[in-house]
Amino acid sequence: MSNNFLQKRPSAAALIFFCMMPYFSFAQQPAATSKHKHKRPAKTVKAKQVVPTWAAAHKYDAKAHVYFPDYYTYYDPARGGYVFWNNGNYTFTPALPPFLEKVDLSKSRVQILKGLSLDLHPELNYPNYMKMYPPDNNGNTRVPVPVPGNPAAR
Repeated sequence: MSNNFLQKRPSAAALIFFCMMPYFSFAQQPAATSKHKHKRPAKTVKAKQVVPTWAAAHKYDAKAHVYFPDYYTYYDPARGGYVFWNNGNYTFTPALPPFLEKVDLSKSRVQILKGLSLDLHPELNYPNYMKMYPPDNNGNTRVPVPVPGNPAAR
């Protein structure tokens, strides 16, 4: 009987199965458990905020809205762009408005609106900001002047 057993050759499939068996047995083992039974919540990854080039000069950290009173323009970090008065309405643009392209904003007057939540749109409260922070534009007529009391959301 033992001679008969030795004369039979195992098939190629059987050889592959026996060779791969250690790998299958490790894959079936449960993962190591830690002492803590609670799972950590998944980390949420926020989109990286791009800080404007003028920010360092004003010690601005992109955690609040910024108002440029001489240009009647806001920087909104939550939306990642600028809000300015254009043809009777506020307009949002991710790039600098055309009339600010040649302005060195690192040297311009700014008002960082720390008390305003980033969820809110600063242009909705424009009449108050116009009174609190009047422009000093020295006759700069390139900048359209908003009409106080005209809400941004029409």
